Amino acid sequence: MTENKNDPDDTNDAVSVGVISVACSKLFGGGRGVSKFAQSGLRYVKLNRRGTLLIEQNPNKKSEWAKLAREGKRVAWVMRDGAYLARVVDGEVTMLD
Repeated sequence: MTENKNDPDDTNDAVSVGVISVACSKLFGGGRGVSKFAQSGLRYVKLNRRGTLLIEQNPNKKSEWAKLAREGKRVAWVMRDGAYLARVVDGEVTMLD
C-alpha cells in the first residue's frame, strides 16, 4: 500500500477536535458509519485507519461518567490501543494527557 501524503490518517496519530465532533454527531445522531460491539452492544465510530475509535459510555458501569450517561448526557471516549485520548460530554471535547 502506498502512503498518501495528503491523508492525515497516514501521517499523523492525532485526531482533531473537529473530527471527534463530527463523529460524535454520527454516534448519537444515528448517522452512517456507526457500528456496534457484538458483546456489549456499545456503539462506536472509527476515526481513522490506525484503530482510533469514538466509543459511547457504557451506562451500566459504576463510574461518574456512566451515571451521567444514565442521566441522559451523551458521553463518549476516544480510544486507541486501550488508551483514553479524549472524553466527550454533550459535544464538549476534552483532550486527555
